[in-house]
Amino acid sequence: MNNKLEQFIKDNRSEFNDKRPSKNVWDEIEATLPQPKRAKVVALGHVYKLMAAAAVVCVVLTSVYFVYIKEKNTQGSLANQPQQQNQIAPEYASQLNKEFNVIQTRQQELKEATASNPELYKAFLSDLQVLDSTYQMLQKQAGSTPNRDVIIKAMLQNLKLQSELLYRQLMISNELNQKEEPVKENKKETSATGISQQQII
Repeated sequence: MNNKLEQFIKDNRSEFNDKRPSKNVWDEIEATLPQPKRAKVVALGHVYKLMAAAAVVCVVLTSVYFVYIKEKNTQGSLANQPQQQNQIAPEYASQLNKEFNVIQTRQQELKEATASNPELYKAFLSDLQVLDSTYQMLQKQAGSTPNRDVIIKAMLQNLKLQSELLYRQLMISNELNQKEEPVKENKKETSATGISQQQII
């Protein structure tokens, strides 16, 4: 049946192609199609200015976070730890408080000793933060573990390590300060002898 239909269309093709649609048909079809929206033109200079402003804001906020907030959190965490430990392990409270006091004292001494070299203090503080984060993890575990004694002894050991680290950092800072003092004195002596030699001439 299909073959007969195809044969009929081939034979009578010229009779089917005698009518053509009018030109108005295409105009009517085109009118029913949705109109394309024009794209907005945005100046790239304006976009670059906004991106630069956003980058500046991000840099400022990040620096504020690391300079002020992070440093205060580190100091604040040591200040709040004795009260938290009294709740977790009252039997070890005196030992923990003793270590906290030693750490706070040495931190203050280190801060004063490295006042002339803030980069060194920041490096020392980052080393201490590693141990402090381990201590924080142990503290969280101490509240929920059945072997509290083992965890609390590990916390005491961590505090002793922090204290020892601060002691060694103080020693390094003092050695650096002692090396800088002779250099400063030599510069003063050299400048004083240079003046006296000029006066002689």
